[in-house]
Amino acid sequence: MMVLGGVIALWAFVAMGLGNIRGFPEIPQHGRLVVHGPYRWVRHPMYASVLVITLAWTVEHPFPLRIILWVGLVVTLWVKLRYEERLLMDRFPEYDNYRRHIKRLIPFVW
Repeated sequence: MMVLGGVIALWAFVAMGLGNIRGFPEIPQHGRLVVHGPYRWVRHPMYASVLVITLAWTVEHPFPLRIILWVGLVVTLWVKLRYEERLLMDRFPEYDNYRRHIKRLIPFVW
């Protein structure tokens, strides 16, 4: 699972381009809507990769603290991606159509 998460993250970084990567949800002035690479399968592959990697870490040794931290991460990323989607909707009119056809984190599911 950790390798899968790492591959997804690397693929997303390459598709997005390092100049567009931000730690906080913001869209750079020169930013563009990326819909290729892993973005043709899920809208937030970087978040998905973080969740897959940390889920592997959590289930490897499912201590209560690890479970609580993972659930907290899920909630944090959920809030972050909802905010980011509002920014994307405001900046890119075509995002609305994209989000109707592409799932958030799990291809074909959610």
